[in-house]
Amino acid sequence: MTTEKILLNFDPKMKNLLPALKKISACFGYVDENAAQKVADYFFVPLSKVFETASFYDLIKTKKQPSLIIQVCSGANCAVESAYKIIREIENHLHIKAGDEFNPNVKLEIISCLGQCGSGPVMIVNGNVFTRVMASNVVGILQGYL
Repeated sequence: MTTEKILLNFDPKMKNLLPALKKISACFGYVDENAAQKVADYFFVPLSKVFETASFYDLIKTKKQPSLIIQVCSGANCAVESAYKIIREIENHLHIKAGDEFNPNVKLEIISCLGQCGSGPVMIVNGNVFTRVMASNVVGILQGYL
């Protein structure tokens, strides 16, 4: 699948800009500058508008992503239920800091509410959702991905 083929699935109307960017990001893992330029040309908008739209949404990435992406919910219920202990455990185990992009292989993100408040704390590893996570079982969860 190419960016051009993806774009052909959308009418070049502004209401389709976001769905097209989501599809491109899902297919390739991110929207690079080349793809963004093709989107801008297709929708007849400035390149800056494409990046403005893409960078606003967490689901659309504009940089190549590491092979291991860990996300921890920081919504109110998850935070009360030890989300920050989980984050510290991940940071200590992997020797990284949340939000840093220094390690090209691993990324730890603190994300907003996932709407699973009754099941928190919630952690997502490469798209796989783990609920009722405790700091004591973080290492066990991560072992399957390292």
